[in-house]
Amino acid sequence: MENEQTIAQTATHTEMDSKSAWALTAYLLVATVLSCCLVYSLWSAQSKAEPDQVPQPPKECTNTVLSNLHPDKITIGSTVSDFLIIGCGFTSAAKVKFNGAPHAALFADGSHIRVPLTSADVASAGTLVVTLTKEEQNEEKEIGSGVLTIVSPTVDWRFFLWPGSLTVSYEVQLLLMVLFTGAFGSSVYALKSLADYRGDKKLYSPWSTFYLIQPFEGAGAAFLLYLLIRGGVLTGSGVDMKAENRFGMCAIAGLAGAFSDIAFLKLREVFINLLKPTDNRGGKLALEITTTSLPDANVGIPYGPHTLQSHRGTAPLTWSVTPDLPAGLKLDAGTGTISGTPTAVSAKTGYRFTVTDSSTPRVAASADLALEIKAASDQAVAPVPDNASDDIDGCDVPVKNATSDEDLPTAEGGVA
Repeated sequence: MENEQTIAQTATHTEMDSKSAWALTAYLLVATVLSCCLVYSLWSAQSKAEPDQVPQPPKECTNTVLSNLHPDKITIGSTVSDFLIIGCGFTSAAKVKFNGAPHAALFADGSHIRVPLTSADVASAGTLVVTLTKEEQNEEKEIGSGVLTIVSPTVDWRFFLWPGSLTVSYEVQLLLMVLFTGAFGSSVYALKSLADYRGDKKLYSPWSTFYLIQPFEGAGAAFLLYLLIRGGVLTGSGVDMKAENRFGMCAIAGLAGAFSDIAFLKLREVFINLLKPTDNRGGKLALEITTTSLPDANVGIPYGPHTLQSHRGTAPLTWSVTPDLPAGLKLDAGTGTISGTPTAVSAKTGYRFTVTDSSTPRVAASADLALEIKAASDQAVAPVPDNASDDIDGCDVPVKNATSDEDLPTAEGGVA
C-alpha cells in the first residue's frame, strides 16, 4: 500500500521536462505580444474619413427641387454644426421641418439652404426626415424631403500589415480593447508564474493546462467586469460613451486578467448581492412558531425543560424573548428550550418569543405566550422524570395506579 501511494505521489509531482516548459513559454510569449499588438492597433484606430465633396445642384431646373442633403450621415454627438439642403429654385420663403416639426434654416442661395443642428438633434442614433415646404396661395406645399441619418461613431481598424480594414463602432472598439487587455494581463502573470516555478524546480506536468487557459480566463474575467461597469452595477450608473476613460477601463481589464481569481471572487460577491432574494408577498409559507401555550411553574420545582417548536425556516435558528423570563428560568438561544428552577412568585405575564432563521435576508417570527410562577404551597408533587424506573424492587413489572399505605385495608387473621 505504501509503495502504491509513493508511486501515485511521484506521478502527480513529476517535474515538467524542458521541452514542454519551453513550449509553454513560447505559447505565453506569443499570447503576450499578440494581445499587446491588438490593443495598440485598436487604441490607434482613427475615425473613418468620409468624402467631403459637396454634390452639385441640378443644372437644369424648371421647378423647385430638393436633390441632396450634405452630409446625409452624422455621428452621435458630432461637432458638425449644420448641413446643406441642395437643389434648385429655392427662395427665402422656403421652410424646413424635422420629422414634421418646424426647424430653423438659413437661406443661402437658390440652390443651397443651410440648416443648423443642435445637440438634441444628434443625441441618439436614428433618422431625421427633413422636409422642405413653401407657401402657395395661403397653403403649405411640400417641395421635397430627404433623410438625415444619425449613426454611432465608428473607427477604421487596421491590424498592422493585415490587408484591408474593419469598420467598428466605438462600443465594439472598447469591448475588444478590454478583451485583449485582459488576455495581456493574464499572459504576463502566467509568464512570471512559469518562470518562478521553473526556477524553483517545482513546475509539474499537470500544470500545463493551467497555463494554456490563462489568456482566455483573463479575457473572460475582464469581459464580465466590463459588463458590470458599463451596466452600472458596480458604479451605480451606466458609463457615458463620450465621457468614458479608456485608460481606467483598460487598467481594470488588465488587473482582472492578471488577478483573475480575485476578479472572480468580486463577481461572486456582486452576484450574491444583486440576486439577494426578497419576498414580500402576503400569504406565503413562512417561518412560524407553533407552540401556543406554556405550562405554569412552581417556586423551587425544576421547570420542564420545555422546548418551543417552530415550522419552516433555514437552520440554524436563533431564539430570544422579551421581557426577561422570571428569576431562575432561562431560554437557550440555540434550541429554544426553557429550563431552570423558579426562585420567586410571578403573576401571569405575557412574553414575546422571537425566532430568527439564517436565510438571506433573515426571516423572523414571533409569538406571545403567558407564564405564571406559583407559590410553593400551590405546587404539586415534583413530576417523576421520564427515565425513572416504575419497577418494584428491580422487577420488570410496572406499577399501575399505586395505592398509598394509609389507604390499604387492615389485615385480619394470620398464621398461628
